[in-house]
Amino acid sequence: MPAMPDDDPPFLILRRDGERVVVRGAESWASGPHGKAATVWAEWGWTDGRLTARVDRYGFYTLFWYEKDGVVAVSPSLVKLVAEGCDATQDARALAVFHRIGIFVNDDTPLKHVKTLPPGGVLTWDGTGAVRVESGATVPGTQEISREGAVDGMITHFRSAVARALEEHTGPFHVPLSGGRDSRHILLEVLHQGRRPEACVTFHHNGAVPNREAMAARALCERLGVTHEMLGFGRPRLADTLRALVMTSLCADEHAQMMPLNDYFLGRDAVSFDGIAGDILTNPDDSADWFMGLSRKGDWKGIAQGMIDGHGRVVSQSHWGKGAGPIYSPGMDEEVRDYVAPAIAQYADAPDPYQMFWMFHRTRREINFVPQAILGSARHVFCPYLDPEFVEFCISLPYSVTKDQQLHNDAIARAYPEVADIPYQEGFPEPRVRRNSKLRKLGGVRDAAQIVAALGGESRVRAFLGFVRFPDKLTRHHGDIYALHALSLDGLDAAKARRLLDLAARLRARRPGRLISDRYEGA
Repeated sequence: MPAMPDDDPPFLILRRDGERVVVRGAESWASGPHGKAATVWAEWGWTDGRLTARVDRYGFYTLFWYEKDGVVAVSPSLVKLVAEGCDATQDARALAVFHRIGIFVNDDTPLKHVKTLPPGGVLTWDGTGAVRVESGATVPGTQEISREGAVDGMITHFRSAVARALEEHTGPFHVPLSGGRDSRHILLEVLHQGRRPEACVTFHHNGAVPNREAMAARALCERLGVTHEMLGFGRPRLADTLRALVMTSLCADEHAQMMPLNDYFLGRDAVSFDGIAGDILTNPDDSADWFMGLSRKGDWKGIAQGMIDGHGRVVSQSHWGKGAGPIYSPGMDEEVRDYVAPAIAQYADAPDPYQMFWMFHRTRREINFVPQAILGSARHVFCPYLDPEFVEFCISLPYSVTKDQQLHNDAIARAYPEVADIPYQEGFPEPRVRRNSKLRKLGGVRDAAQIVAALGGESRVRAFLGFVRFPDKLTRHHGDIYALHALSLDGLDAAKARRLLDLAARLRARRPGRLISDRYEGA
């Protein structure tokens, strides 16, 4: 997929004017080539008085669409739609869900009149009547398979997925490498198939001292003789958060930490791999067993409440624990629970309903912005875990073979025994975290002043103080995200949306020049 600058995303706006349709923007657009290894993509075309827009099989490319008062619009950027005049009325319920579980569910967005296309979604409009949206989503059955068969199947299907990508792209590529399973599996498999990346890239925020994730990545690269570049220099906290919020169209409370990768690929004519969905497809998390028990009872509200409570603990300081909901959308707990519960219940017949919900509502709606936006500065991003054969195999596995959370470990160890002794990140000691320097803190004050000046309303002083003081209820990281999210939406209209895009572009132009803090020269 081609790079998509923060300040000039593509769009198409169609307005019914009597017997004709007034067209503004790109009449046709595609996110990139749709070869057999393409798994995250979108496109639209206005031809012979008919609009057709579609997204990939699992809907992992977020394409926003708008309809109101005879106007229909599409864009990969919600902010761009508003900047071009689309109604920015907020969706209070969708925002309340976001404040409580950190994601937007179904096809909701922060705005009432803007939605996303569903998995395999196809939108059509003939210039009259309402927009029609069809979904290709399905719920899998459960296959009969042993644990040994599941391990072998994972190896085989993933090997085929990577082979399709390498067949489609015969040139150089990079592999962002974490200390976990997903990216390690990608690296080991491309090497198994006789291809070597130009470099593996790992970001962390601990200066010259690598954290344990970077240690695990380096240990693997040294064993394999692969060039490894660490991006460890300190970052402008608020600037990265604002840039990430605009890139993700105000639809995610993550990804600011990944801005070093975005900067790394900016200006490079590079191809990258990404391990999106590898975790949720291969291992449930620590809550899965509890949620499976609730799903067998049909207690969907119980699962929804568990998600709300869990997210609240993650984003809060220990003395608070209630999350962002009571701060930004008070009094809506029950409404959120009643709305999220049926979104989970639609997967009642899947082998693991919780896995399916997380796959198609968090991974599809939030983590998807990594290949689409954060790595969008690369020329193309391959996502082999979203290969249809691999996905359909994994989501139909019985819970009994995935519940111990070791399936991916076992598959990697069996396929590549020569590196089975290298621990993942949890096997390395966590080093001491470096404190921010006074110079970086002054830079944060400058960024806060610039952001508030561009976006703040009447309470600019209070907003500024909120960014330079430590938040009293949420963590520093999440306090910044939710505060900036609320500030961006407050009074959002075309003029403010343009200021958001312009501010993100200015912050990008002022991005840190130092990126690679340490480099290992491979063979």
